[in-house]
Amino acid sequence: MSDRYRWFTHDPKIYRDPEAFRPERFLGDNPELDPHSIVFGYGRRICPGQFLADATVFLSTAQSLAVLNFSQPEGEEDLQAEFLPGVISHPAPYRLEITPRSAAHEALIRSVEVEHPWEESHAKELEKVGC
Repeated sequence: MSDRYRWFTHDPKIYRDPEAFRPERFLGDNPELDPHSIVFGYGRRICPGQFLADATVFLSTAQSLAVLNFSQPEGEEDLQAEFLPGVISHPAPYRLEITPRSAAHEALIRSVEVEHPWEESHAKELEKVGC
């Protein structure tokens, strides 16, 4: 199924220069087709986790942007979006500096780890039931 979606979202009849990372193509008076309308499927085969996936990505991004600064390391050249091919296309490795916005933000981040520590994995229990 994923090959079909790649074709849908990279069709040169619909998207000008489909291999280029240009999010502005979806803005303005005459935007190109928003791929969000097809990537989760459609009809009877639509992904039941679509809204959970969207909400999770939104919340993770919003929480990270609220407490962290993302910047290019000093002396590095301008970042250029470069993506590697594969079943799931992904960004090529790059250097990025991530720092807390303030001491208060750092304390907030560290308090989450104390208040909600990582739990043991449930993998062994799942193996017993055949998952």
